[in-house]
Amino acid sequence: MINEPSELESLAKGSLSDKYDATGSEISRLDTLIHAFWLMFKKNGFTNEMLDEALDEALAIEAEGNKTLKGMVCPNCGRKAQFSGHFKIKCIYCGSESVLNPYEARDIAIEMEAAMAQQQAQEDQKERWSKAVENDPYQPYDVSKDLQFDDYDNNNSML
Repeated sequence: MINEPSELESLAKGSLSDKYDATGSEISRLDTLIHAFWLMFKKNGFTNEMLDEALDEALAIEAEGNKTLKGMVCPNCGRKAQFSGHFKIKCIYCGSESVLNPYEARDIAIEMEAAMAQQQAQEDQKERWSKAVENDPYQPYDVSKDLQFDDYDNNNSML
């Protein structure tokens, strides 16, 4: 049993330094993996300028903020699904789980926003047209009233 404060402090410092070392090791592995990807890209014709452009685009996207999906649909049954992790969606009806590319999710969110904006614009246009027709002081001219067709019977004689 640990009774002294110095023993507790040394244990806490030890566990923190272990976590720090593990995190540093993980970052180092990820850095190596990213470097390996870049070497593969360069071998396939990508240039440093292309990487710079992609980084600029990624930073601009990051500055826009996180795009979230509203109304995510289950690929299995077509009903409403929800996020169940960083890369997963889970259907609340059939229970199926699907992996979702986070960058694809952003693109889908942008497409959904554009479609919703277009639908809203169409509804606004219809509403403007219906109001214009309602408030139109000019009504179509009825020629039959001008020619007094109602004043004649079936034998074309005047009533």
